[in-house]
Parts: sequence; C-alpha cells; structure tokens
Amino acid sequence: MYHVENHAGRLIEVKLASPLSLEEVHQFVQKHLETMHRIPGKYVGVVNLLEAYVFPPAVAEGLVKLLSSAASHVERTALLIGESAVFGLQVGRVIRDSNNPNRRAFHDPHELIAWLSEVLTPAEAKQLQRFVHEATTVAK
Repeated sequence: MYHVENHAGRLIEVKLASPLSLEEVHQFVQKHLETMHRIPGKYVGVVNLLEAYVFPPAVAEGLVKLLSSAASHVERTALLIGESAVFGLQVGRVIRDSNNPNRRAFHDPHELIAWLSEVLTPAEAKQLQRFVHEATTVAK
C-alpha cells in the first residue's frame, strides 16, 4: 500500500506499508514523479514507513531507482521507521544507494520534525506535524 500527497507548499507526504508489490512500486513511482513535477524547484519529503517491513529485493531496487532519479529535485527527505534492525539496515542501504546526502532515516518523530522544519515554511511545518502525529498515532 502507498499514498503520495501534497497538502502544503513543497512538502510531499508519502506512506509505504507492507506488503508492497512490484506493481504498486511502479504505480507509486509514477504518482510520486507527477507530484514532484507539480512543485516548482526542490521539494521536501517525509515518508512514513512505520507499517513497512523488509521489502523484497525487486521492490527495494525500484525504490532506489526512484530516489536516484529524483535526487536533484530533493531539498531534504526524512523517513520515519520503526524499531526493526533488519528493516533499518535495508532503509539505510536504500538511502545510501540513492546518492543524496539530504535523506535521512529517523526512529524518533521529534528528531525528524526538527530536522525537516529547518527548511520548511510555517504552513509546511504545521502540515508536517499533522502528518507525523497521524502516523505515530495510527502505528501505536
């Protein structure tokens, strides 16, 4: 399952949840690219992965390709992940392989909000807080 939304300025909100099929990855990539291209200049991304688990290799590769192709359009992207060490390693590899130092994974939603808020407008920061609050409330 996936969702891609843009409710405020340059902030793109993404949710990915397991299971995620290769077909869904292709659909997600298309939707993400469409949303990204509607934003003038660079975008800021937040990704809720709290309901995602280890992705099959083909799915992980699809995500790496998307992140790599979007790298020049990213100001910052933060990924919120759960406590799974194995999934954390996979997400770390996906981030490294995407070749953009402005992407980070977080376990702590407050740290994620602080890091992204450094580059957001007040309206974008408010929407970020809503998104993260909803993500952490549903995940509990």
